[in-house]
Amino acid sequence: MSGMSSPLSFRNIFFPAMLLAGLGLMNIYSAGRNTSLEFLWVKHAIWLGISFGLAILVRQREGGKAFHWSIPLYLLSLIGLILVLLVGKKIGGSTRWFSLGFLGTFQPSELSKWITLLLASHIWGQYQPDRTPKYLTILFSATILVPMVFIFLQPDLGMAVSFLPIFILILLIKEFRFKSVAIAMILLSLAGVWGWKHALKPYQKERVMTFLNPSKDLKGPGYQINQSRIAIGNGGLWGHGIGGGTQTQLNFIPVKTTDFVFSVWAEEHGYIGVCVVLTLFGLLITRMLDIGVRARTLEESYFAIGAACIFSLHFFVNVGMVIGALPNKGMALPFFSYGGSSTLAFCLVLGLLGGIQHRGVSKS
Repeated sequence: MSGMSSPLSFRNIFFPAMLLAGLGLMNIYSAGRNTSLEFLWVKHAIWLGISFGLAILVRQREGGKAFHWSIPLYLLSLIGLILVLLVGKKIGGSTRWFSLGFLGTFQPSELSKWITLLLASHIWGQYQPDRTPKYLTILFSATILVPMVFIFLQPDLGMAVSFLPIFILILLIKEFRFKSVAIAMILLSLAGVWGWKHALKPYQKERVMTFLNPSKDLKGPGYQINQSRIAIGNGGLWGHGIGGGTQTQLNFIPVKTTDFVFSVWAEEHGYIGVCVVLTLFGLLITRMLDIGVRARTLEESYFAIGAACIFSLHFFVNVGMVIGALPNKGMALPFFSYGGSSTLAFCLVLGLLGGIQHRGVSKS
């Protein structure tokens, strides 16, 4: 595809993502030092190389064809979700992964989320906002709820919740009509009450109660959030440098290469380092929204806006969790947390957005 700008161009959406991935790799290296995770950064580097390579290939070759493949891709993703429940690897009481040997594991729900967004964008993109048939809302909701149910059965509440931003497309297309917003809020409230009484497991309820009162038991349920807060406060203005954070290196921070990876960064790079990462995430998300505005078709616009919503959810939930502003629920920090499946999924989406960005620039 001639005339396509370099991924390293400042205005390209790849620019902030690659910087975040580089900083994240350095952070994972530091978090794993002198532990059993010492060489985890090597696996992550391999996943990054494969994922960004595929992302660049998708950006250059996809040409908008992915939307036409969204239905078979969606069906394949549902098959993957069913298979992982039947033959997947069980870790920590959840069956979410396929084993990949040296490369670790693969979590099909990571791709399922984005394929669902792809299909939803394709469905809505066939109609003008003021001409959408009523049955489409039911079809749209079903395409999102079906994979959410399979993921909830694994169980993986955090991943299931990450599908919710796709529903925002309904409100966008309906032009935020009061009736639509009111119905959505009522349904979500009823679902929340039912979920608390019948769906949430005891440990999930405990996380919510710990969020409401984190200082109740600092050696029990409140331990993780308390240690995370200590690490963040310990970072000060400039931080302690790579390998210098006491909370990190003495292993007080829990799951420090995934859920609490931001705490490691805050302790070792301080307020200044946190501001750098927040700026890069802000740049990444605003560029997604800009791509949505400039996209040449409705389906491309909906996909870019939906992607911005999902990235924002991941960012706010992860950062909010480590500072104690949200309940402790694992959700990957894009391009920063360790995880081959999430890295691959985020990069493939990046490739699609890069192609949409190029076609939008060409259109204008």
